[in-house]
Amino acid sequence: MLAAASAKLVRMNPFFKINLTLRWRDLDAYGHVNNSNYLTLLEEARIAWFHSLSGPWRSADAEPLVARIEIDYRKSVAHPATLTVSIGLERVGTSSLTLTHEICDADSGVLYANAKTVLVWVNPLLAESTPVPEFVRAGLML
Repeated sequence: MLAAASAKLVRMNPFFKINLTLRWRDLDAYGHVNNSNYLTLLEEARIAWFHSLSGPWRSADAEPLVARIEIDYRKSVAHPATLTVSIGLERVGTSSLTLTHEICDADSGVLYANAKTVLVWVNPLLAESTPVPEFVRAGLML
């Protein structure tokens, strides 16, 4: 269900943006982007941001895990389209980040969806949370 048009929308202040080209395979039987593919778009943007950081985003003692995602679908996306996926920061904690996202048309700026993702850094060997690495904090441009 699309979010109510009358709801007040506050646009984010992004620290990272990437353009992604919509693929034919992203569409569903109705000819618009399937709801599950929005998760893939968010993931591609996060991984591009991780790769832009000064250190390895995955290591033997720390890696991010998605703990929660919320998506508000604002408008259907049809093929063909080039999308801009933006990432902003809502909250940084000891071992977690809450990121905000917008998925917009790269040309017109039409907002298709906005989202929040909570990432928790964990030590995969110990299966427990670990502090967000300093180079990740630096990549947030705090």
